[in-house]
Amino acid sequence: MANLRVSELDFDDIKVNLKNFLSNYRDSNGDLVFTDYDFEGSGLSVLLDLLAYNTHYNAYLSNMLINEMFLDSAVKRESAVSIAKHLGYTPRSVRSARATINFTVNNVVGNPSTITLDRYTPFTTTINNSSFTFVNLESITVSKDAGAYNFTNVEITEGIPLEFVFRVNVPGPTEKYEIPNLNLDVSTMIVTVQKSNTDLTTTTYNLADDALGIDGNSTIYFLEENPTGSFSLVFGDGILGKKLTAGNLIKVQYLISNGSSCNVSNLITQRFSTSTTISGGSIGSIITVNNSNYGSEKETITEIKFNAPKFNSSQNRAVNSSDYKVLIDSFYPALIDSVAVWGGEENIPKKYGKVMIALSPATGFVITETVKNNIATFLKQKRILSISPEFVEPEYFYINLSTNVKYNSKTLSTTSDQLKISIQNTIESYFNSNLKQFDQDFVFSKLSKLIDETDPSILGNLITLKVQKRIEPTINVTKILTNNDAIKFYIGVLPGSLESTRFAVDMDGSTYPVVLKDYPIEALPNYSGTGIIKLINPVNNSIVDASYGTIDYATGIISIPSFKVAGLYEDSTDIRIMIKPQDSFLDVTVNRNQILLLDDSTSNSLTNTNPGLAINTYGINS
Repeated sequence: MANLRVSELDFDDIKVNLKNFLSNYRDSNGDLVFTDYDFEGSGLSVLLDLLAYNTHYNAYLSNMLINEMFLDSAVKRESAVSIAKHLGYTPRSVRSARATINFTVNNVVGNPSTITLDRYTPFTTTINNSSFTFVNLESITVSKDAGAYNFTNVEITEGIPLEFVFRVNVPGPTEKYEIPNLNLDVSTMIVTVQKSNTDLTTTTYNLADDALGIDGNSTIYFLEENPTGSFSLVFGDGILGKKLTAGNLIKVQYLISNGSSCNVSNLITQRFSTSTTISGGSIGSIITVNNSNYGSEKETITEIKFNAPKFNSSQNRAVNSSDYKVLIDSFYPALIDSVAVWGGEENIPKKYGKVMIALSPATGFVITETVKNNIATFLKQKRILSISPEFVEPEYFYINLSTNVKYNSKTLSTTSDQLKISIQNTIESYFNSNLKQFDQDFVFSKLSKLIDETDPSILGNLITLKVQKRIEPTINVTKILTNNDAIKFYIGVLPGSLESTRFAVDMDGSTYPVVLKDYPIEALPNYSGTGIIKLINPVNNSIVDASYGTIDYATGIISIPSFKVAGLYEDSTDIRIMIKPQDSFLDVTVNRNQILLLDDSTSNSLTNTNPGLAINTYGINS
C-alpha cells in the first residue's frame, strides 16, 4: 500500500496526491497495478477532478463546521448568536434614536384642569431629505399653568408602532413566538397576555434577563434571537416563570426602527412638527431640547464576539469595574464611546459606598442628566449591597504638536505640500486609533516612528509637545481654584513654559486684557520647585497682577485663590492653558476619567491662540 498524504487541502495538491497514489499503487505481489496509464487523459482526468473536488469540498466543510463551533473563529453571525445563547447573552437589537422636545397646547376645548398626551402620539422630522416618525412611549398628563398647558422635556422615540398577536396552542417553553420584523427595537417592547378571545383581562409580562428571584408565578418572558435574525418570545414552564394557558392571546407592541440613520448632530437645528390635536387643542411651535441621538444598528458579529464572554463573566450583575463597563455598554451602545469605573475608596477624595463612573459620549462632550439617571436606575437593579453609582465628568487634556520633518528632496515622489497632508493624516490617524478614550496613553516615540514611516523620503522629525487644559468660566463669578478644585496637569511641568489664551479681568475699576505666565521662584529653575503665576497684559507686556497664583512644577498643579473673568475675546467660550512637559513626561499617561485629544485650535492673534497642529517640512539634497 502506498503512503497516504492527507495534509493538503488545496484542490490542485489533492489531485496530484491522487495521481501519485494511483501511479504507485501495487498489488500483493508488489507489481504496479496501473501501468501504461495516461493520468492526464481526458476521461481519467475528469474522474480525478471529481475525486479532488469531493475531497476538497469535504475538507472545507469540516473546517467550516469546526470554526463555527467556537465563538472566536465563527464567521457566520447566526453561529455567533447560537454560541452566545449558551453564554446567556442575547445580542442587541436595533435601537431607536431619541429626542427631547417642549411644546404648548393651545385652544383646549372646555379648559379642563389637566390634559393628556396619549402614548404613540406621532411627531415628524426631516433628516437628509427623508421624513421620520417619532412617538412618545408613555402617556403624559400635565396641569393647566397660568392658563397654558406646557409639556416640557418630553422624550420621543423614532419608529413606527406595530402590534402583533399570537395565540397560545402548546403552553410552555417548547412553543416559541417569533416576531416577524427584523428591525424592531426590543427596548420599546410591551408584552401583555389576554386570557382569551372572550375574557379581555390582561396581564403585563416583563423581560427576564436572568433567573434571579423568578418562581413559578413570575409574569416574565425570555427573549432570544434565532438564526434568521428575528427575535422570539419564550414563556415559563410553571417553575421558571408562569406557564401560559392554551387559548391565551399574547399581544406584543413595539417600534420598527431606522437605527443610527436618525442620529442628528447637536450642531444642526432639528425641527419637529405634528398635526395631532390634544383634547381638541392644537400643539404650538415645538422646541427641540435635545436632537435625536442614541440610535444604533443590530449588534454585529464582531461586537457579539467581544461582548458575550464579558457579559457571561459578569453574570449580569455589577460587582467589579468590568461588570459595570459591560452593563453600561449594553444599555446605550450608540451613545457611550468609552467607560471608566473605579471604586469610591480609590477616589480622591475617598467616597466609601460609591462606585465612580465616567462616561465619554460617542459625539460631543456632554451626556445629559436624563441618560445618566436612566443608567443609574438600570445599574441599581444589578448592583450588590448598598453600593450606589456616582457619575464623574470626563477630564479632557489636549495634545498640542509642532513637528519639524526633514526629507530627502531627491527621493520625494510628491510635493512638499502633499507630504504635509500625509503627515497630518498620520498624526490624526494615531490619535483616532490610539487615544480619545479612557486608559489610552500618548506614546511620544510611537508617534515619532509613525511620522518617519509616512514616506520613504523622510529622514527624521523633531516634535515639540505641549499639553492643554480648557476652562469654561462663568463671567464675573469668582471661583477658588485651590486644593481639590485646582487646575491639575498631573505631569511634571517645564519651568517658564506656562501660557494661556487671552481673557479680560477687572482691576481697580479698569478692565485689562491678560494672559497667564509662570515665573520660577528660584534663579536656576528647579524641576521639583514652584513658580509664581502672573497676569500679563499681552498688548504691552506689563504686569497686571504679580501674584495671581502658584504652580508646582513637579506635579503640574496650578492654584489660583481668586479666579474671576470679566470677559472673553472674539468668539471664545473657554480659556486654554498650555504647558510643556518635562522630558521624563513626554509619554503622557492618563488615569481614571482622563482622556487625551488632539488640540483642534486654530491660529488667532487676537485671542493669543496657537495652532493645535503645526507641521514644517525641510527638504535637503543628499
